[in-house]
Amino acid sequence: MSAPVRFGVVGLDHWYSAVPLAEELAARSDVELAGIADRDLGRAEEIAARTRPGTVTSDLAQLIEDPSIDVIASFVSVDENPEICVAAAEAGKHIVSVKPLARSLAEADAIVAAVRKAGVVFVPAESRSRTSDLNRLLHRWVTGGRFGRITSASFSLSGSLPQAWPGADSPGWWTDPTRAPGGGWIDHSLYQIDRMRWLLGEEVAEISGRVANLVHHDLGLEDWGHAVLRFDGGTMTSIEDTWSGPRDAWRITTSIIGTKGALSHDTATGLLSVLDEDGEYDGWVHLTAPSDDAVGVDAILAAVAREGEPLAGVEDAWENLSACLAFYEAAASGAVVQPAHLNGRSI
Repeated sequence: MSAPVRFGVVGLDHWYSAVPLAEELAARSDVELAGIADRDLGRAEEIAARTRPGTVTSDLAQLIEDPSIDVIASFVSVDENPEICVAAAEAGKHIVSVKPLARSLAEADAIVAAVRKAGVVFVPAESRSRTSDLNRLLHRWVTGGRFGRITSASFSLSGSLPQAWPGADSPGWWTDPTRAPGGGWIDHSLYQIDRMRWLLGEEVAEISGRVANLVHHDLGLEDWGHAVLRFDGGTMTSIEDTWSGPRDAWRITTSIIGTKGALSHDTATGLLSVLDEDGEYDGWVHLTAPSDDAVGVDAILAAVAREGEPLAGVEDAWENLSACLAFYEAAASGAVVQPAHLNGRSI
């Protein structure tokens, strides 16, 4: 019987993602939560009280240097993530990385180079949502041709300011422009860009859009953004993501339209609506939507074991960031911008 894969959670700045992963790891018998590290030892101890890791420390390097740990799950702030990921790769650790993986393409290049040189697995945080029941169903339908050729899609998320820690009044590092490449738009659009790249099997060809501060006028970053993307095959996609909504108004709406049908999903109602011209029913059919929650441990373990096609890789994280940075360039200039692509780039 093979030894359980041992994980070290490094940083809790992205607590909304780090904590569910730690809890899932602690609940399973086929993995071990070897350690939790956060520069705020009190935060690490708070989560450790629920998850019982082997090590609790404020020294982030301690887990990276531990030879018994197989996977480093980096949930530090974006500005710190490149250093953590490069160090983890150089130590031969597989990596689950926060999103976005970096603030700039130069920082992302360094991560790509380190991961490739070390030959380790890299799982982007945003790509773990591909494992949700909802997204697996959408992928099966879209790639199976149920809706024909996808002509357009739209996503809208109404969100409020993030919290530096559960219950905190301050958003903390999230709104510091020296520590993150963007605000309310990139915070959620990374998931939607990753999903469309996966569903279509294409890259973003061009992007345009606008940002604004509709409610939080003194923030260093935007609380609202709206983008229009064209993918390689011509699919047009709009993405609106915000921090300008009231705290209890969290809602995501999704629409995907093809030449033979369409779908719509609304988290406010929990319904998945399907229009299928070749189906049994005329008009829209309304279904209870499958869960869109995804921690992704099984996919991470499969990637580490080199079983089948990996969920996603460092190249996906790079492309997702590139599209987002092109959006901010477009919003600043008023022009349509073509994102840089990793293919053919010298790294």
